[in-house]
Amino acid sequence: MNQQAVPNITLFDLLARNWQRPAPVRHVCFNQDETLLAVVCEDGSVAFARMADNEPPEARITVDGGQTTIRPRQGKAAPLIITRVKDADAVSAYSDGGFLATGMKGDLVRLSRAGEIADTVFSAAEPVSAFDHCLTTGATAISVGDRLHIRFAGSAPALEIDLGERIPERIAFSGDGTKVAVAASRSLILYEVGDSLRPFLEIPLPSVSLCLRWSGDGRWLALGIDGAGLCLIDVGSGRHMQLGDFPGPVRELAWSTRENALVAAGAYRIAGWSMETPPFDNSAAGALATGRAGLVLVQAVAAQPNGRLVAAGYANGQVVVAPLGAREELVVRPAGGQVTALQWTVDGRHLAMGDALGNVAVITFPVELFK
Repeated sequence: MNQQAVPNITLFDLLARNWQRPAPVRHVCFNQDETLLAVVCEDGSVAFARMADNEPPEARITVDGGQTTIRPRQGKAAPLIITRVKDADAVSAYSDGGFLATGMKGDLVRLSRAGEIADTVFSAAEPVSAFDHCLTTGATAISVGDRLHIRFAGSAPALEIDLGERIPERIAFSGDGTKVAVAASRSLILYEVGDSLRPFLEIPLPSVSLCLRWSGDGRWLALGIDGAGLCLIDVGSGRHMQLGDFPGPVRELAWSTRENALVAAGAYRIAGWSMETPPFDNSAAGALATGRAGLVLVQAVAAQPNGRLVAAGYANGQVVVAPLGAREELVVRPAGGQVTALQWTVDGRHLAMGDALGNVAVITFPVELFK
């Protein structure tokens, strides 16, 4: 009798909902109430995945004689909402539950929950090169040419400043919206946002920035720098340092609020440091050995906003989660396209991921898995 081989079912097969996009995934972002996940691809297209799940893990878990099992999903995930945006580099969650994105003419547009272009938020003769939206204050920072614009919710007057020869590549508000960081090709400038934009710190950069991340309390700022590792800044004192000993580019950084720690991609394991003893005088100070070292580079990282777990995505498609500072790790996806994007929901139950083969997924972890 011929026997058919039974394929190995991975944790990813059991916990993830998958969608296929026509191009590599560049960026993923949850909306304000985390009912939607926006997916931006290298071809500039934007689509939304609905977070509502008809087959959550809890509904598929059974306990028999003390043994817990979970059955595979029976149906397909709800189809993606496809928007008409064609030239987006990234999206930002907006205060009404929708998203901001750059449109086909380089304008900044607002996308509704249904994926429609609701209105144009900002338009100029030149295209928008970078932007960010602060959910706390409702302010939007927009870079066009050599000018930085801050638009506020309500009737507050807009702010504008001439950046000279600096053309911003990345913009990021601090969580409370009182500061905004502007990264250009050769410098980083920090501004206080009030009745005017007041620059209070400028730091030279050896190369272009790959990512820009504030800590939750606004004390720290970290940048991944092309070919030069990462730059860590103590915003209050202005003290900064560069950690350049990375075998690969630091394309992603993440902050763990609970552990007061920074984690980074670009190494052969999850790189992390505790900010209780930041690595200003010694790169090994505060180092947190997390997960297992291997032969494949970490391409993306994400820290649970209010938990201890860190997710890492590798060049070979593997996705793991590990407690920060611990060597044990859980392999969620063993292989696939190079992981390009990761993000947790605030409650730490859902992990979104995208890869270089156009696969996007939402991995939902049952509470029982981490007891």
